[in-house]
Amino acid sequence: MAMLNNVQPIFDIEQFRYTVEMQKAERKRQQDIFAADYKTEADATLLIRRLLNREQWTFDEQVNTGGGNRIDFVVDTYDSKLGKNIKFGIECKRQMSKHFENGLNATILADYLEQAAAYSRDLGVPVFLGPVQTTMSPSSAYLGGPHVDSLRALNIFGGRFNVGTLMFSNNHYTPEFFVLRGATFWDERNGFNPKRLKMVTSTGSKKQRTDL
Repeated sequence: MAMLNNVQPIFDIEQFRYTVEMQKAERKRQQDIFAADYKTEADATLLIRRLLNREQWTFDEQVNTGGGNRIDFVVDTYDSKLGKNIKFGIECKRQMSKHFENGLNATILADYLEQAAAYSRDLGVPVFLGPVQTTMSPSSAYLGGPHVDSLRALNIFGGRFNVGTLMFSNNHYTPEFFVLRGATFWDERNGFNPKRLKMVTSTGSKKQRTDL
């Protein structure tokens, strides 16, 4: 009888594999649903507009940046918590997601960065690229180190050109957030980050930051 009590249950490898495959399939199903709002630029624009309206931020669309160029959104709103006006631009791009082939290709992101940096110089405000579909939390979106993916690289290097990203995450704790220079520029729970409400105005090796 004692021997029977010591018998270990048999590990069912096939059931384990089935469970893992079902979990992967469910994650893919959720990502498919999440990515549906990113297929066209009109879809992506609608996501951004909904966010801006929900937060009751004042904004204009298709703003002339000078030289015949137009940026999709310019937000110019008053934040009562900080007691100041905050202005920034958003350039809308479709399919910024790992879900789509080449959606986060480094070369494509570099082109987006070049465009957004030009808009930032013309307008004198930070410019954010998005919406980016992600599973990341805010802190993981700008982690550095010797090995970074293309999106983190965009957040790290782009910030030095006053370019950040607007992230839409399926992480329900922080569903939308802006990233700029290694920190959140804004998220729903904390609002605007006063430490990131500055423009990079460096000359030479001297790091300089100017209030928005």
